[in-house]
Amino acid sequence: MAKRAGIREIAQLAGVSEATVDRVLHGRPNVRPATVDRVLKATAECRYLSDEDLARLTRPERLRLAVVLPASANPFIRSMNAELRAWAQVRDRGARIHSYLTDSLNPDAMARSLRRLGRRSDALAFFGVDHPDVRDAVDELTDSGKLVLTLISDITGSRRQAYIGIDNLAAGRTAAYLLAQTAPPGQGTLAIIAATRHYRAHVERELGFQELIQRSHPHLAVPATIEGQDDPATNMRLTLALLETCPDLLGIYNVGGSSEGIGMALQRTGRAGQVRLIGHGLGPGTRQLLQDGTMMAVFTQRTQTLLEVMLDQLHAPTLPSLLPMQIVFPTNLPSS
Repeated sequence: MAKRAGIREIAQLAGVSEATVDRVLHGRPNVRPATVDRVLKATAECRYLSDEDLARLTRPERLRLAVVLPASANPFIRSMNAELRAWAQVRDRGARIHSYLTDSLNPDAMARSLRRLGRRSDALAFFGVDHPDVRDAVDELTDSGKLVLTLISDITGSRRQAYIGIDNLAAGRTAAYLLAQTAPPGQGTLAIIAATRHYRAHVERELGFQELIQRSHPHLAVPATIEGQDDPATNMRLTLALLETCPDLLGIYNVGGSSEGIGMALQRTGRAGQVRLIGHGLGPGTRQLLQDGTMMAVFTQRTQTLLEVMLDQLHAPTLPSLLPMQIVFPTNLPSS
């Protein structure tokens, strides 16, 4: 019985690398149309795919994917949306992508946006608050045949197809470990700042943080989480108040975005570097805070990896793994 052809044979027949074959078969960007045609022709000759799968790759129609992100002042989300829009322009096949910014902190507005966009899309991927109204909208869309994905933050108990993001509990435990291990001996206070505790990702990061501190470092106090709505000015104001009420403050873990406002408060009071700051989302603002010593570390994820996994999930038969979390210190800042 003849051995079934594989990626290597397709690559040899098409005169391309195995990586290029993989990109074409998964609908990833940055492959010239002529190269795509050669790979698909070789795939057909090798009978590597079923007729149905080959037709899916060669048909001109693309799935309509709506990506819904928070319309907040969070610099990382704004940067992610810009990167998504630029990245979508170079895709050769797989989906027609449109991104939208909406008031994700308002459950009613979020649910209405999902339903409205769902009527004219084949699939939706979104980052929104964990609320029954949003969950009901997700379930309605799923029941009507739409494919729904959650990005960065999940929705509890919903029938969405997949969550695409990091392990947020592990992120919280890691932040607690870093701040506790670098704290001076004795008692002190560690604070948590979130956008809102209606984001499941922020709650999970907080839970992971609290769990490790309570178990391994009970001498460190963690007061109630402060909610800054991912707004730099609000985060600055809340941090200034926190520094006044907690003179023994040793560290801050920002489970959301807009760490720039927190860093500004630390700099204004001369506490930058003394009060250690850990946050999420590497961008121009957090990069500068790392460079000048205001931030100790930034937890982040590669945006392109998130986007590629998101698009792969449109046709993938299996659920994606959690995305790898990168920890960036002043000592390992990427060049760009």
